[in-house]
Amino acid sequence: MSQTWAQCLNTLKDTIPLSQYSVWVQPLNAHEDKETLSLLAPNNQVKDYINKHLKTQIKAAVHQHNKDLKIFIGVAPTKKPSTMRQHSTPLFEDYTFDNLVLGNANQMAYGATRQIAENIKGSPYNPFIIYGGSGLGKTHLMQAAGHLAKSLNPNLKVLYVPLMDFVRNITSSLRHNTIEDIKLFYQSADLLLVDDIHLIAGKEKSQEEFFHIFNFLFNGKKQIIFTCDQPPKNIKSLEERLKTRFSQGLNLHLTPPELEMRAAILLKKSQNEKINISLTEDVALFIAGHITSNVRDLEGALLKLKAFVDFSKMDQTLISKEVVEAALGDLIKPQIKKIDVNDIQKEVSKHYALTISDLSSKSRKQHTVLARQMAIYICHELSSLSLNKIGKQFGNRDHSTVIHAIKKINEKMLESTEIKNDYDIIKLKLANL
Repeated sequence: MSQTWAQCLNTLKDTIPLSQYSVWVQPLNAHEDKETLSLLAPNNQVKDYINKHLKTQIKAAVHQHNKDLKIFIGVAPTKKPSTMRQHSTPLFEDYTFDNLVLGNANQMAYGATRQIAENIKGSPYNPFIIYGGSGLGKTHLMQAAGHLAKSLNPNLKVLYVPLMDFVRNITSSLRHNTIEDIKLFYQSADLLLVDDIHLIAGKEKSQEEFFHIFNFLFNGKKQIIFTCDQPPKNIKSLEERLKTRFSQGLNLHLTPPELEMRAAILLKKSQNEKINISLTEDVALFIAGHITSNVRDLEGALLKLKAFVDFSKMDQTLISKEVVEAALGDLIKPQIKKIDVNDIQKEVSKHYALTISDLSSKSRKQHTVLARQMAIYICHELSSLSLNKIGKQFGNRDHSTVIHAIKKINEKMLESTEIKNDYDIIKLKLANL
């Protein structure tokens, strides 16, 4: 911006009504040379208003800061709209590898996506298709590849397009007889990212044009990444030639995130400046134990919790499991009540770093006794076994031993937060088997 005009703006802000300043003066684009200050309006309406109502004030402000400048008031040249840009969608800022939470559910897809992005012109995985249910992070992974590839090679042409936008572009180009232009645009990509490719099913003309675009890019060794809700071979009303080409590349299944990964996602997203609420690991695990479907549902739960905390004007350090239950009552699913005793023994022994046989042994080591009592307590709560049958599962112990174990864990959970946390974590894991 012109230095003189920057000074003039401060003067004008104090000398004319703020409504006039913001609507008519602020949009002016200023260019200054040695003799002239050119003030360019975005359109004729703004230019005419300035000349009629504000020219005197603007001249006074300019001469106050530089008496030698001549003033020219005109209209900025209009830029021709770029039809090319309308054919694709910008990458989302937050969809990078740095913002991705990793877990068992996406580890393999992450590794493949990153390798492709780092070796965009020589990857053996072409096309690469990430498939799975909604809200699992397929778009995030695909766009992260675009961001990384672009950062490694700024001259790389990365195009991202949701499938339905592609269909609309094809339909429009056919109507305006510009189909060759749009095909050339997509064929110019070094990396083509297409979201929800399954939606092309049944759209014959779009499939035909996409087939030619795909072949051109593939034969030119240009990288193609798709997302899909199912394996391409299962898509109904998809031409066989497209199924064949899609299936010849690498197809990876993205599964729902496991408990620990869901908790990590909640903790990371809670630190986002738009949400910015304080969650402990225990609270994150508690939410994750109940919201089991996908990342979008986790985000929705987090936003609902934020709204509850904000509207209640609550200190964020007081966010507890009880607060979560009050805020998310309608989202929290009831715990599974009947669980196999073998699963309980497996999770308890894993949590306490013991073997399953340790739980049935005669060992009186304090750590083993605690684990055994915890397993018996959870069996009593979540399994359908009687006290006698529970005892038989733990080294043929009698029902009085089972009752004693239940009583001891009840007491210990009241006395020890650590033991209560052990119980909560094991129970959450069992609920998510």
